[in-house]
Amino acid sequence: MKKKKSNMITAGDVIFILLVVAASVASMVLLARATASEKGSTALVEVDAKEVLRINLSEDQPRKTYTVHGVFGPSTIEVEKGRVRMLASTCRDKICVGTGWVDAPGKDIICLPNRVVVRVIGERKPGRVDTVTE
Repeated sequence: MKKKKSNMITAGDVIFILLVVAASVASMVLLARATASEKGSTALVEVDAKEVLRINLSEDQPRKTYTVHGVFGPSTIEVEKGRVRMLASTCRDKICVGTGWVDAPGKDIICLPNRVVVRVIGERKPGRVDTVTE
């Protein structure tokens, strides 16, 4: 006699799912903790691949706005407490505005239609691994 396969979830299935979820949560927490302490020191603003502005990002900096003129019109950049965001832009979709606040090196705000890029730069801590590939 052949046994029929059951479509029911077994205790082993539940344990496996819980282990996968726990491993996922742990990796997200470790990754967030590893990058949380890195803050950028400068915001580099480029229009059409040419640097037009460098903004110092310091924690004690008061709120300040800058306007740069892109291909389609002005883009307004706001800086406050060591972070930067695109406050307004003349692009249609406003994806760059929706990016929100950025403060870590390697994080960028990009407005493709207006060709404005806000790049946070700074020094990485020595001995830190950025990426591992095989």
